[in-house]
Parts: sequence; C-alpha cells; structure tokens
Amino acid sequence: MDRDTQMLQEMGNAVIALQMKFRNSPLADRMAIKPALEELLSDYADYQIRLLKEGIITSEQDLAEMADIRQEIEQAAEKEALLKAIGKTIAFVAVKI
Repeated sequence: MDRDTQMLQEMGNAVIALQMKFRNSPLADRMAIKPALEELLSDYADYQIRLLKEGIITSEQDLAEMADIRQEIEQAAEKEALLKAIGKTIAFVAVKI
C-alpha cells in the first residue's frame, strides 16, 4: 500500500470518528461543531481528489501527523476538544489542497 492510499485510509478513519462524535454529541454542542465539520468535509473532498489525481504526494511525516490528529479526535470527550481536533484537521488539509 503506498503512502497516498495509507493517507486516504487514515483520514477516512479520522473523518468517520469525527462524524460519530458529532452524532453522539448533545444538540447544543452539535450546533457549535457543525460549521467547522462542514468546512472540514468540503476541504477533505478536495484533498481526496488531489490524492487520487497525482502521484505519491504523502510523506511519512504527513502520515504520522494525521495519525496523531486521529488519536486526538478519538480521545476528544467534550466540545472544546472536538473543535480543537477539527481545527487541526482543517489546518492539515488546508495546506495540502
């Protein structure tokens, strides 16, 4: 499996974890989280297209950073931590698209 394929899998797992945490959050928290999550999903779609179009663009450092972000997402237990994790994911994707 090449690094871009690994990134697709790692980011996919991170995005799914975020969506699950969003769905399991109280309504008031979902209202606060939704705009950031929607921004992330839009940027993520653009990044997926880039990963599919070009040669290998993912570095080992990228994979390590995404794995760290995914761990932070999985450990986020409250709205502020989840928003911080979403923000880190948006920043990671933003420099890639």
